Amino acid sequence: MHLRFTDDELATLAEMLTLACWATFWNHKQDSEEGVARFDDMLEKILSRMQHNGLSGEVENDPERQRLRLRKDKEEGSFYAQCYDEMRAETFWDELVIRMAERELEKRYGKSEMEAMNEQRRKEVAEPIAKRFWQEFTTNGLENLHVVSKQNEG
Repeated sequence: MHLRFTDDELATLAEMLTLACWATFWNHKQDSEEGVARFDDMLEKILSRMQHNGLSGEVENDPERQRLRLRKDKEEGSFYAQCYDEMRAETFWDELVIRMAERELEKRYGKSEMEAMNEQRRKEVAEPIAKRFWQEFTTNGLENLHVVSKQNEG
């Protein structure tokens, strides 16, 4: 089976694979190297095809990794870079709210009582706390977030 892509489709595929590779680079779990390499190899193949098709102006060598990549100067403001930045920001805020709410719930109810709650009850008690954190972070970002050292520490 052969797939034929226009130059625009090939460039879009390269952007999609670049985005996928950026996501795989965050995987530091043991034995993830093979999966990361598969994604990286596929991107290398597409970028090589772009060069072969006369789109070498869109591709450059990454001296650090000794692999091809889409041109760094075109990355800023690109759709795939915006998607990546948005994903990272949303993940950060989601995780922060979830972890802060869980910590608050454990303080309020205790770990054993929280573990004993069914999923529906846990959602009910977590929702107002999570909403409070969302409101705080939406309004003030990290401005009011401080680390308070325990007594006799720090």
